[in-house]
Amino acid sequence: MNSRGGSRIARREFLSKALGHASRVLLGGAVVATFVHLQGAETPPAGTRGRLGIVRPPGSLDEQAFLGACIRCTRCADACEARCIELFGPEAGVMHGTPYIVPAERACTLCLSCGEACPTGAIEKLSKREDARMGVAVVDERLCVSHNGTGVCGACHTACPLRERAITQNLRNAPVVHRDACVGCGLCEEVCIVRDRRAIQVKSERQWAIAEKAAA
Repeated sequence: MNSRGGSRIARREFLSKALGHASRVLLGGAVVATFVHLQGAETPPAGTRGRLGIVRPPGSLDEQAFLGACIRCTRCADACEARCIELFGPEAGVMHGTPYIVPAERACTLCLSCGEACPTGAIEKLSKREDARMGVAVVDERLCVSHNGTGVCGACHTACPLRERAITQNLRNAPVVHRDACVGCGLCEEVCIVRDRRAIQVKSERQWAIAEKAAA
């Protein structure tokens, strides 16, 4: 074999090895990326609820103070009569192990047992339901059947533990939320008959504060 032929064979072998190595690197990267995705690193924690914010248990301190005081002991969830308190997983970073509520799945009944169980005061002991202040319910009149004229409901008003204060009704049982009285328990959101996206949803206290600061 002449030197030119040997050189071509050597180049082919080199390219073959290089391509094989590159393929293994790409495959390995794809496997790692898939693993990271499955671990939830690319998806937001379940309780963040986007623009609605995190609904914390009744009596929870402001977010930063809450994160500093909560020792992730799970006692609030254990004490919850409604079994509505969930705990963030490791994908939530600094919020890992802290409690939250998703009202559309299971709302707070304002038993206030979580505050009694909390050993650090991250969730304060409350004596009155009116002091819970978890957020405020917001009605989307485009979706609410009583507002848009496609039906007559009233489920949110019936479920509200502070009805005629937090929620009143207009024509066709159209709900009106009174922010000064609504505590954000989410019972209205849980029972809303509009299932794909609730016509009434709780926006957390923190989200309200962010919105007001932006508008000021």
